[in-house]
Amino acid sequence: MTVLATADELMARRAALHGDLGNLADGLRGELAPLLATTPEVPREKAMLSREGGRCPVDGTLLSFDPFDVRHSCPQCGREAKGASHDRFRLYWYQMWLAERVVHAALIGVVADDIECRTLAAALLDAHVEQYLRYPNADNVLGPSRPFFSTYLESVWLLQLIVALDFLETGAPSPAISALGGRVRDRIVEPSVALIASFDERMSNRQVWNNAALMAAGRLTDDQTLLDLAIDGPSGLHAHLATAMLSDGTWYEGENYHLFAHRGLWYGERIAAAAGRALPATLDHRYREGFASPFRTLLPDLTFPSRRDSQYAVSARQLRFAESCELGIAKRIDERLLSMLARLYDPACPPEETGRSTSSADIERNRAPTGLARADLSWRTLLCAVPALPPLVAQPLGSDLLPAQGIGIIRRDHDAVYVSLDYGHPGGGHGHPDRLNLTLVDRTHRWFVDPGTGSYVDPSLHWYRSTLAHHAPLVDGHSQPAVHGELLAFDHDERVGWVSASAELAAGVTVSRSVVVLGDYLVDEVSWTSTAEHEITLPVHGVQLTDDRAISGVSKPGGSGAVDGFAFLSQVERADGAVDGARMRGVSREGAVLDGWVFAGSGATLWTARAPAPPGCDGPVPIILVRERAARGRFVSVWSWGAGVAAVTRSQDRIVVTRCDGSRQAHARTEAGWTIAGLGGAEPRVLLPQLPIAPFDAHDRAEFSTAPSLQAADVELRGLPAYLELGEAHYRRSESSWIEAGGPTATVAITRASPESVVVEVHVHASERLFVPILTDNPLDNEPASTNGDSVQLYAVASNRRTGLLLVPEGDAVSARPVDGWVNDLEVHAHWKPTPSGYHLVAELRVEPDAASLSLEVIVNETVAGRQRRRGQLVLSGAAGEFVYLRGDRCDPSRLLRFSLTHD
Repeated sequence: MTVLATADELMARRAALHGDLGNLADGLRGELAPLLATTPEVPREKAMLSREGGRCPVDGTLLSFDPFDVRHSCPQCGREAKGASHDRFRLYWYQMWLAERVVHAALIGVVADDIECRTLAAALLDAHVEQYLRYPNADNVLGPSRPFFSTYLESVWLLQLIVALDFLETGAPSPAISALGGRVRDRIVEPSVALIASFDERMSNRQVWNNAALMAAGRLTDDQTLLDLAIDGPSGLHAHLATAMLSDGTWYEGENYHLFAHRGLWYGERIAAAAGRALPATLDHRYREGFASPFRTLLPDLTFPSRRDSQYAVSARQLRFAESCELGIAKRIDERLLSMLARLYDPACPPEETGRSTSSADIERNRAPTGLARADLSWRTLLCAVPALPPLVAQPLGSDLLPAQGIGIIRRDHDAVYVSLDYGHPGGGHGHPDRLNLTLVDRTHRWFVDPGTGSYVDPSLHWYRSTLAHHAPLVDGHSQPAVHGELLAFDHDERVGWVSASAELAAGVTVSRSVVVLGDYLVDEVSWTSTAEHEITLPVHGVQLTDDRAISGVSKPGGSGAVDGFAFLSQVERADGAVDGARMRGVSREGAVLDGWVFAGSGATLWTARAPAPPGCDGPVPIILVRERAARGRFVSVWSWGAGVAAVTRSQDRIVVTRCDGSRQAHARTEAGWTIAGLGGAEPRVLLPQLPIAPFDAHDRAEFSTAPSLQAADVELRGLPAYLELGEAHYRRSESSWIEAGGPTATVAITRASPESVVVEVHVHASERLFVPILTDNPLDNEPASTNGDSVQLYAVASNRRTGLLLVPEGDAVSARPVDGWVNDLEVHAHWKPTPSGYHLVAELRVEPDAASLSLEVIVNETVAGRQRRRGQLVLSGAAGEFVYLRGDRCDPSRLLRFSLTHD
């Protein structure tokens, strides 16, 4: 069965090996020389993810990877890191690198009729056959896997091996290859597919790769049922294109995950087409738009905005992005992609190391920007690209609107100035609470930019996932909820552009933001209306106050939860004096200046602090917080980056901008929109709420869950006393099912001990009592270490008082750790004792005598000796079909069961 290309198509590529593609083939063949001389070994250990592994212990930089050098060097400081955690993490990159070399060698071997390359590919496939089942399927981070720690990584890896085998079987069949194919199917494909198919990640970008691997396996083994599931199933290719790919051709999780997911969709579309299952027209349109859509948001220096869980300042001048353009053009000539290739293939950009020889399949390692040519790309270009490109001419990017993604972009000065308002889709689990986030970049000067995200396993993740880390408003000192914003206006011409949007950032609190952009300055208005007084905070990063004000040190002015971000601030001070007309200034490393003026109500205050810098940047950096408590109000700021504004004043409801040449422009909000006087002509310019867009598709507003399943909340009001037996229907598994784990059970008894107390007893019937002390540092990730040992998580709500605690027996007592995001104002006392086969933990909750009900969740973490991460959980509210991965100690309050406290 053909996976990516028929025998005729492979032979046609052989005929195309001249010019650019001939140079590409020669370069790819040359990179295989060390492997042809000495066939590399397949690793014998499983890869491991940890906080330390793969990152410099001094500055946190991702360590370099060289497949021929086992040392772990920091590309920033030059230091060498050592230790098992780095060795085990390196296996992740090495396995992916080796898998790509297999498919790389197989394709060169077939299209160039190179027997040495075909022999190498076959030998490496056979070596993988011998090793695969020896890897333990245990201690994974995100889904079952043998060589790796997450299912999607195994999917990417398996896909490479299947494609390599298919090239050999299709393009160079022989009895030896047939025998090899049988071994690969039996000892790699079949058991790996069983793992991948067991873990459905629904609308996650990771599921795209699970689908691609399952589709490839279905074609390789002629399994129509598997193919149908991966194409037409609830989480299949068509579902992703119809739902997770929004109507403007963007993936809902943002540019970073769009680029990763779309590469997986490329495999899926190719495999489906080879199976005679071409995409329906509407889905094909979204798929094709997906090649161009991420380039629509590029910053002036051709880096991607670091929206959501993106790495910071990733350059488009990397081979995988040029290759995406090539693959899109192979699908259909698109002037936008040709224009982008004109930039990426610009001979004026000096070539640097592209990283192709060390690339790790389809897993990203971002590199410094480099000049590129077609000969720098990968085997995918060799397989699919048009033999010769049309003329390449770079066209202006211009102002743009992506209505389903929810970002409006105003570009000025021949694309050198970039202003955007990010208002729309919250982005699911990889989204950040940053609706109404403002970005401002002037050439290479990154004034207001999204910081993206650093390491997923470091506590700094909480900062990057806070509203405070962004240029976005927050309510009452807490990060925003995950909400969709609404576009109110978008319009632009050669003189001025504007974008306006709103979002409900707390119950009954609607915040709007309007940004008006001229040639060298912008006006930014943040306004709000609410049903009661609330404190609105607007963070402004990278600037300092320039007028003299008395200051005083204060406690951190915001929520205490890690995800609120205030715990990451230092040197917090309050500046005295009125906010109205406050002067601010930012100075770039190169000496460029950003001048700012801020206007607010009489009750507004200014706070200054130091905050973490974006990943990889020197820090900390200054931050100013503009704050006001009111039921309605507004902040208006003017920011000038071109040294053309001399002064800004407020005259009643108008903001008057005086330019250095003496001219003035007066801005005012009116019922008609936004007026600007002084642009020329007798009458003020009126910016009306122009919306040149189609209405939202319904799915563009959908909330996407990436959890394998979700137990419906139990709304039944139960009486006390209550006795619940937790067993198979309550087991939240990891790699082992409830039966494979030996059938863990527990009994939870809930009784009313007195009018002022409820007792929750947890009897864990069988346990090795592997308790991890509550203050233990977790070397694996940023979750509490105690969740990986035997422990109990208790969540309760009564009379609007609540608690969320991780309870761990330690010696004769029970230690408690508050769960982030839960306000612990419900008093709890706990004790425990061992039993012959397990343990018995008792928690007494103090409740108000007149409390009518108690909402409760109890989660029992369980493990066995020899594991690094917990094996599973018993969940009071039920967990059939759920997986334990990445849950930490978090609990959805809607899951709590309700118990009546009223007396009959």
